[in-house]
Parts: sequence; C-alpha cells; structure tokens
Amino acid sequence: MRNTWQGRQGRILSPVPDATLSAAAALWRGHFGGKNRFDPARGVVAIGAEGQVMGVMGLRDGKGGFYCGGDGLLGRLYRPAPPTRDLVIDGIAVSERRIGVGQALVEYACKIAENRHFPGLRAEVRGSNHGALVFYDRLGFMSQGAGRYGLPWWGQVHILRRDAVLTDAGLTEDTRDPPQ
Repeated sequence: MRNTWQGRQGRILSPVPDATLSAAAALWRGHFGGKNRFDPARGVVAIGAEGQVMGVMGLRDGKGGFYCGGDGLLGRLYRPAPPTRDLVIDGIAVSERRIGVGQALVEYACKIAENRHFPGLRAEVRGSNHGALVFYDRLGFMSQGAGRYGLPWWGQVHILRRDAVLTDAGLTEDTRDPPQ
C-alpha cells in the first residue's frame, strides 16, 4: 500500500475548526448521507498541506456523535448496537483512498480515547463493506460479534474493537491535546 499522507505536511485536528466544518460535513454527506447538523466537538478532521479537508471521522460516546441526525421516520427505525464503554468511530470519510489518511485519523482517535479514559475504540461496519472490514482488520481491530443494527436495510453489521494503544502514524499533528 502506498502511503503518501505520511510524507506530506498534514494535520489532524479535533474539534473540527469552524473554517473546515462545512467541507468536512460535505465529505461526510458524500459518503454517508444525512442533512442535519454536525457537532464539531465530536469530529476529527485531516487537513492537507494546502488547507484542504482530506478526511473526517465522527466519534460517538454516550452523549452523542458527530452527526446530529435521526429525527423523523429514520430516527424511529434506527436500532443502535449494544452499549459500550469504548469510544465509537462513527464513520470515516476520506477524499482519496489508500494514502494513509484513514489510518492517521484512527491513530488520533486512539489518543483521544486514551486521554478520555476509554479502554478502546469500537467500529460498527456493514457486512457488505468489505473494504472497511479489511481496513479495520489491518489496523488491529478484532471482531466482537455481529447483528442487525442501524437501519433495517443495512443487513448485518460487524462490531469491531481495538484497545486504545498508541502507535506512530508518522504525521504532523496539531500541538493541542486531544479534546477532553
């Protein structure tokens, strides 16, 4: 796998800065849909050398997530996965695949989880999303089970987990501590 992100001057920021929230939300919507608002405090954004949004990741805990949706019929149909003590990766969207942006976002999420005293990270991935399943496996996530979570037409959803152990993602990060 080529990994050109690591050779670039990029930054990972959380919360998502106001100046990049619109672009981060547009990237998110392009991958996952949705119309409602986003909570910048529950998002992580990868900014490229020219200031462009290269990726965005939503995080969810017991108080909510990056995407503030779920009203109306879809909200009533949605079936959440079982509760967890882990910080949940609530989706990753990148502008260019296979350059290391997703990995950099996950590594930063490990820092956030550790800083907030979460024992690990959890991802909930549709069984039909083979690329995401391979991605998370490569990053050390282990299967914790599967079920029919989310919206009824999603089919089987895999619950994946990884301890919040830090590794070197080889990127230049914002110097602020991850948010509390």
